[in-house]
Amino acid sequence: MLRLLCGVEYEIRGTENIPKQPFIIASKHQSPFETFIFVLLFRNAVFILKRELKWIPFIGLHLMALRMIFINRLDGVSSIRYIVKLAKIRIKENRNIIIFPEGTRTVAGQKTKYQPGVAALYSVLSVPVLPVALNTGLFWPKSMLSMRKNSGKAIIEILPPIYPGLSKDEFLKNLEKTIEEKSSKLAMEKTGIANE
Repeated sequence: MLRLLCGVEYEIRGTENIPKQPFIIASKHQSPFETFIFVLLFRNAVFILKRELKWIPFIGLHLMALRMIFINRLDGVSSIRYIVKLAKIRIKENRNIIIFPEGTRTVAGQKTKYQPGVAALYSVLSVPVLPVALNTGLFWPKSMLSMRKNSGKAIIEILPPIYPGLSKDEFLKNLEKTIEEKSSKLAMEKTGIANE
């Protein structure tokens, strides 16, 4: 529908980087598009979502039936403990975990500090983390209800996994650098600016 009505196409790169065993997907989050496409791309995955999504009629019930992990972002450290507890259970069920490390959608080109939840999951679960860069916000703005779409090609790039073994600080720096640098390159690709 996006392609037909809005002229927005998409491309998935790096599927060869997807591990065979359970893993964590740590993705940039710029638009509602990645939420929809990740359901198809990462089968049997569980999103870590803000609890307010539970209260959306019909959608909330569907998300609860799929056993997504809901958190209260105001709970600080206790919300991280809760995420880790439920994520351990989901990984044992052979499901993958999807987390947006910035904790919210951001405007394309905007940098927001990565939250500690993803580092806690990396440290405790001892499974690979799959960084995902994208440029979707250039085509479908941050708001789910926004009618404005820009034609072009949205790109989602799955980057090589970060395997267990780094300290939390090393991991978080590595993850942020990897995702942000690649997302910037994807944005430049759309605008036609050459990058080295």
